[in-house]
Amino acid sequence: MSKRTSTRWYIGAWLVWLVALAAFFATAHKTFTASAFYAIGTSPISGIAWVVAGIASIVMLVVWIGALIRLGQQHSWGWFAAVLLLHLVGLGIIGMLLYAIAGRDDIVVYRPTVT
Repeated sequence: MSKRTSTRWYIGAWLVWLVALAAFFATAHKTFTASAFYAIGTSPISGIAWVVAGIASIVMLVVWIGALIRLGQQHSWGWFAAVLLLHLVGLGIIGMLLYAIAGRDDIVVYRPTVT
């Protein structure tokens, strides 16, 4: 998976996840109960938003693993460690943004053709 593809898909999925999460909390109902201070009930829209956020999370995970595989194939161990560690501590978007801006570009090898 190329750098351009992986970073665009990851950032796009993260933005979709953020919008879906905001939609969930905007449409969820808060109810007060005797056993807890409040509980969150779902409406149909908040349920759909929750599913969309889940799908976006799966897309982010798949793209992140693809980016790590690509970095390993390129022997970019510094970027590999940075993207891995930032994601594991909950700052995956920062790692992917840094990789998109300053990361090593894909290596393209052109071989001359024999005619």
